[in-house]
This record gives sequence, C-alpha cells and structure tokens, in this order.
Amino acid sequence: MNNLKEDKKNIAALLAEIESLKEELYESNSIVNAIKQGDVDALVVSSNGVPEIYSLETADYTYRLLIEKFGQGALSISRKGLILYCNEYFSKLVGIPSEKIIGNYLSEYFISPSQFVSIIEALRYGITTHEILFKSENEKKIFPAYIALTDLEPAVEAIGIVITDLTEKKKHEEALLRHQTELEEKIHELNKTNRNLEEFIHVISHDLKEPLRKIVMNTSRIDDSYFKESDARAVSVMKLSALRLNSLVDDLVQYSSHTAQEERTEIDLQTVISEVIEDFEIVISDKKAIIKTGKLPVIKASRVQMRQLFSNLISNAIKYSKTNIPPIIEIFQEENLNTEIPNQNTKFVKVQIKDNGIGMEETHLLKIFVIFQRLHARNEYSGNGIGLAICKKIMENHSGNITVQSILNEGTTFNLFFPIL
Repeated sequence: MNNLKEDKKNIAALLAEIESLKEELYESNSIVNAIKQGDVDALVVSSNGVPEIYSLETADYTYRLLIEKFGQGALSISRKGLILYCNEYFSKLVGIPSEKIIGNYLSEYFISPSQFVSIIEALRYGITTHEILFKSENEKKIFPAYIALTDLEPAVEAIGIVITDLTEKKKHEEALLRHQTELEEKIHELNKTNRNLEEFIHVISHDLKEPLRKIVMNTSRIDDSYFKESDARAVSVMKLSALRLNSLVDDLVQYSSHTAQEERTEIDLQTVISEVIEDFEIVISDKKAIIKTGKLPVIKASRVQMRQLFSNLISNAIKYSKTNIPPIIEIFQEENLNTEIPNQNTKFVKVQIKDNGIGMEETHLLKIFVIFQRLHARNEYSGNGIGLAICKKIMENHSGNITVQSILNEGTTFNLFFPIL
C-alpha cells in the first residue's frame, strides 16, 4: 500500500515537471521564433562549452540592419572583454564566422592582448580612441585598426566598440612617405646641380671674362685705316663679334644670377621706376621718350630684381620704338584685381607697361620670353634675346606672372601680376 502511494506521488511530481518543461520549451521556442523574425535581439554566449541564449530588449529592426550593413566593425563587449555581439564586417576583418567570435574575448584578436586592460582603464578617464594591431585567424593577416569605445552603462552593462580598418590608410601614408623621400632626394640632386651651375657661372664670369676683356681692349686699338677695304671689313666684324660675345657672357651671368631667392622687403615700385628712369636719362633724352607713371603699388620683393625687371622692360620699349615718333611709355597699376592667371586662387595686383612702339605679330607673342629668342636681325636691333627671359624668371621668383599683348605697328603692353600677400 505504501509503495502504491509512493508511486502515485512520484508520477504526480513527474507530470508536474513535464508541464513545467513544456512551458519552458514553449517560451524558448517563442524567443527563438522572435529572434528569427527580427522582433528581438539576442546573444549567444558559450559557458563551459555549452551555448546559452540570452534575449535582450526589443530593438528597432532598421537599426539592427544598419549595424549589420555598417562599413566598419561593430561589437558590444562586457567590461572583462567578452564579446557579446559582432557584426558581419568585423567577422570579415578577422576571417572568422561571427558565431565563432561571440563568446570569445576581444583581446584574443589583439597582437598584444595586454593592451585591453589599458584601454578599459583609459575609458574611465574619458580616453575613448586608440590604434590597435589586430590579427586574423591563425595570425595569417595582421592589420592596423582605429577603435572607438562607448560606455553603454547604465542602459546596458556593456561597452560598444566601432573598429575602422586602417590598412589602406597606412598604405597611402607609406606611399606618401616614399614619395616624400624621393622628392627630398630629387631636391638634393637639384641643389647639387644648382651648386655645379653656380661654379660654372663663376668660371664664366671670371676665367672667361678676363681673356674676353683683353680681346675687346686690344681690338679697339686697331686702326682700320691701315688696312685694305676687305681687311678693314674683317677687322670690323672681329671687333663687333668680340663685343657681342662679351655682352652675351654678361647677359648669361645676369640671367643665371636670378635663380637665387633674395631677401624680400617692402618695395615702392614708384621709387624703383624713378631710379630706372634716372639710369636711362641720356637715352631717354636722345630718343625724346616720354615716360608716364600712374598709381603704383607697394609690394614685397627683391629691390635688385625689381630694378632689373623694369630696366629691361623700359629699355625694350625705347629700343623697339618707331623711327620718327617719340616713344611714349605708360606704367600704372590697373584697379581690377581679377587675375588672368588660370588655376590660381591667389589675388594679384596688376601693373601694366604700355608703349606706342613697333609692336609684334600675334604668332611671336609666345616666343619672346624664351631665352636667346630674337624676332629681328642683329643689324636691326641689338641684344642677345635674354632680357625678357630674365623678366619672366624674376616674376616666377616672386610667385607672379608676366603676359604680353601687342598689335603690329601700334604698340605693346606687358602685364605684371604680383601676388597680394
């Protein structure tokens, strides 16, 4: 009798346990179905090798999709570093399926796991960003990453992490460093070439000038009257050639000297031009030239180079004047600051030098700033075709530009653009 009562009692207990298990199974199935349909967030945590499912608060499906499609790694971890969630992007970064990542510790994917402790410690002091070296499965791949941490407490007892792969950024930085190194090497080579050029100029200006000076001096003493007409002509050609060679050497040295960057000071162009006019006093008087100056700016420039610039341009305007008409040269600042220099954002002050000389054909305008480029025969106009090349170099030295407009038999206008600093 007692055994029968005991059996009934056990059966009742088993039936009650079965009902309880059915309720738990039903609840578990409901959670699983909700997770499958995206109505509930969940995490799977491995505890002693046994996976356990924990459901979280209901989440907006849009945000869940956003995190999953994020172009950066997104994780949530416990304070001890246990990974509670990771998106697909982080899974691809480390080359491990997300279900095998969740339940592991984040530090397992660091090249230096000890860094995790200092990162969590730094979070207490508001330091939330770090650069970390990550490793993929079996350490086949190592990549640098930028991680940003967000403490999710008190809403959730977890830490949110966003991970940005820096692999491409580092490649670009390395490429930039390589290019910088190559550029520095090129600059070093250029400086070496410039030093060699300076030495060459020194040879020209000293070693070559001395014998040239003697040739010019001695040929000038030769009296043509002692020679026959044909010989006298030959001696005359020799004298002119010696003088032209001497002039050419002077111009070459002068052209090369403008490669150097001289100290810049505030220069009043009105004063510079007045000094140049004084230098040309005799030739201006002989040609009955009229030079008019209007408003002119104060700029930061090399005084020596500015004198050379306007000396060449005024000399050019006088040289290429019409035979029976006195040259009129106008120099003034144009009020309109709109630049004619393409692809430049800098504002410029524009200075114009206008003349009423012989002008040029349009096809010749691009040639005049090229060194040794001459548009006329030597017996028509003197010079070596270097003056305007020097002007161009001076303007480039001052981060400016020079352009020209001309009409044949009417005159020429040179435009000087100086940057407004």
